[in-house]
Amino acid sequence: MEPNENDSPKVNEDKPPEPAEKPVKKRSSARKKQAAPKRAKKESAEELGAKSRTPKTLYRVKFFYEWCKSCGICSALCPKEVILLDDQGNPFIEVQDDCIGCRNCEIHCPDFAITVSKRYPSRRSTNGV
Repeated sequence: MEPNENDSPKVNEDKPPEPAEKPVKKRSSARKKQAAPKRAKKESAEELGAKSRTPKTLYRVKFFYEWCKSCGICSALCPKEVILLDDQGNPFIEVQDDCIGCRNCEIHCPDFAITVSKRYPSRRSTNGV
């Protein structure tokens, strides 16, 4: 017996065969209960008591009073108001740790009477590299 054209199933060559639809999985009610509840308010990391793994970089601001003419530019340009002026107009820093190291005071000082540097320079690695 020879195969007949009529015996073979007809294939529509214009359209690709449609894939069988997969059943959609639904979440069980037990799994929904296990989902974490949504927070009403987002807390910041500081409020939650988290601390950064990288320590805050500390800076040292040094004044050369023999060069300073007490113009007050450093105090006016300090974004964190770390540099204060005493009664004679001489700059001083009350809380050194608040300095962010922006160097505005150092850059704009007309007498070059201020230097800003890292207080604890990065140490060499001890793993031999």
